[in-house]
Amino acid sequence: MKIRPMCEEDLEKVLAIENESFISKWHKEQFLYELNENPYAVLLVADYEGVICGFIDFWVTFDVAQLNQIAVHPALRKKGIASVLIEDMINRVTKVDVNKITLEVRVNNESAINLYEKFGFKRELLKKSYYDNGDDAIFMIKEVGE
Repeated sequence: MKIRPMCEEDLEKVLAIENESFISKWHKEQFLYELNENPYAVLLVADYEGVICGFIDFWVTFDVAQLNQIAVHPALRKKGIASVLIEDMINRVTKVDVNKITLEVRVNNESAINLYEKFGFKRELLKKSYYDNGDDAIFMIKEVGE
């Protein structure tokens, strides 16, 4: 499996994974903005012999990275793909002097919380009614670098 930059040709497959993975879904226009206009955005895909297995989107602003989205095709979950994507993100951000990574995750998304904790993310605070549907979010931080 290869982790590579996302390109516009990947969007239909990425959107299919998006639609099966999230309650509040991003639209094609949001991905296009991230790809073409947001100078802080890094979008990567997990590509196995031309098949898009998953993706990650994070921002790097100065010494902080913000994980926005990570998703794996439902048929390919529990095979370590998300771990490979997170490891790749951590490696990339430590090379550009990032010293912390932050994220928000739904309080009821146990599998994601467990994955993040496996990588050393710590629960920092609860954000009440953070999501569009009123769900709360856990704000998590991982210290990296020096």
